[in-house]
Amino acid sequence: MLQTGVFSKREANLGLFQGECSKQRCQRTSRLNITTQAVNITATTNVHYEIRIASSAAELRAAAYLRAHSFYHYPEGRSVIAARAHRRMKGDSEWESVTSKVSGTDVIYKDMKVKCIIAAMSEDQENNICHQVNQDMDLSTKLPANPDAGYYCPQLVIGSLDLNVGSVLPAEELIGKLPEVDAKTRRAYLSNVCVAKAAQRQGIAQALMLTAEQEARREGVQHLYVHVVLDNEPAVKLYQRLDFELEAEESVGFARALDRPRRKLLHKCLQNVTV
Repeated sequence: MLQTGVFSKREANLGLFQGECSKQRCQRTSRLNITTQAVNITATTNVHYEIRIASSAAELRAAAYLRAHSFYHYPEGRSVIAARAHRRMKGDSEWESVTSKVSGTDVIYKDMKVKCIIAAMSEDQENNICHQVNQDMDLSTKLPANPDAGYYCPQLVIGSLDLNVGSVLPAEELIGKLPEVDAKTRRAYLSNVCVAKAAQRQGIAQALMLTAEQEARREGVQHLYVHVVLDNEPAVKLYQRLDFELEAEESVGFARALDRPRRKLLHKCLQNVTV
């Protein structure tokens, strides 16, 4: 589902992963065999960003902290220390989750092949959007310079989503119907779509979606799905522009029983699949 992100400044040491659990996550991620194909994009406001598959612990960590700030809300009135601790807890939880999914060690996702796709921009760009993102950015969502990979300046992760190849997306009640045969390899779901608030309306969500479609085709996927909250009009309009169509919708009673907003399941048939 498409969400928006609001960041807070946080004192952190980029690139340093504290604690034994964090070290283990780094070690697991470093062994992942991921092929990345970066796509460079310049928005109409001259904001330059790159879409690529997250392939390092730092990139997965940055995506996780972006999600933590996008999907969780912090009660007003909390002390700075309490809010900071809560953000770190949620960020580390998301990091552990996305790392285990991508590495294939998450038991719940054992039948899924997961790729995390990110949008990243260099923090030295001279425009208002970059300045605002840089000012609001939680330091854990920043990537250190990596000259070996061609990144000579620190980057800001401003968008992310997951591509989940498999027949059933765990924790979701609405399940895709197509294809009826070989759904495990020919069906996929998009999840955790988010863009930093200051970087919205730059085509980032659409670029992430189109890149995910390309990756899905390379995996042999023919039917792509995404769940969306019923009244999330910006997300619904985005998916409709990308030719997603309604396949199923939760009833009021069903959503009430789960104590959450009603959801739709949107479907798109992919053409020119590469196997």
